[in-house]
Amino acid sequence: MSKTTSTRPRVTSGVGRLVRRLEVERRRWARTEHPVVATEQAWRAGVAEGLRLAQLAIRKGV
Repeated sequence: MSKTTSTRPRVTSGVGRLVRRLEVERRRWARTEHPVVATEQAWRAGVAEGLRLAQLAIRKGV
């Protein structure tokens, strides 16, 4: 008896590795080693948020 589901086939092309790499990069961008001006801090926060959104999109398979 065949059971079919509406789930997507599992992608095995290193997506997990990519998501982990994005997480490392996001943490690196969010971290500040020295005092920075407000514009640089905002820019870094924007980069970190973009990386977070990229992770979500990859996980969803968009």
